[in-house]
Amino acid sequence: MAEALFQARLLNDYPSLAAYTVVHSAGTSAITGNPATSSAVQTMDLWGIDLEPHRAMELTPGILLAADVVLVMAREHLLNIGRMEPQALKWSTTMKYLSYMSRRVIKHLGEEAVRDEREARARIAGVFEVLRESGPTEGFMADIQSRSSDIIDPIGSSLRVYLGVAEDIESSLDDIMRALFGRPEEEADRGEEGA
Repeated sequence: MAEALFQARLLNDYPSLAAYTVVHSAGTSAITGNPATSSAVQTMDLWGIDLEPHRAMELTPGILLAADVVLVMAREHLLNIGRMEPQALKWSTTMKYLSYMSRRVIKHLGEEAVRDEREARARIAGVFEVLRESGPTEGFMADIQSRSSDIIDPIGSSLRVYLGVAEDIESSLDDIMRALFGRPEEEADRGEEGA
């Protein structure tokens, strides 16, 4: 659901970045090739997103090393990354922590909309620099001591729980997208027209 919601937000708010931004999800306990649960499919239907074609992918060191940003749902995922590929912790954080830190990131980097791949890579590097300066716990860029850093895994839960998790992800993305990419393009364009 996080992959689908992130991709939808990217296409809607940052269309010029969508051409070269690849969004993947991978699970630390996923079985590659498994379809999304029926509850996840039903939940994403409410957002107008077809999750039927989605297939699970197991997280690997190669995926971690190829990524510019790794956003995880929970602190336990950061611990798994630390065991699997410690180098990747330099560009990994929980969604909730980046959402929480977004104001600080924007204060340091501004809200100028990212328009191309070069600007996106520079902005992302700046985001993780701000997170590192903010005193990560034991090398982790998240509040590793607090459950408030986690978005729960709804697997095996009711549709109501899936809906709550999707809303939690969507709410976090409001801040995350601005931290990573600045103002949405349409909003930035309106600002330029009014200037």
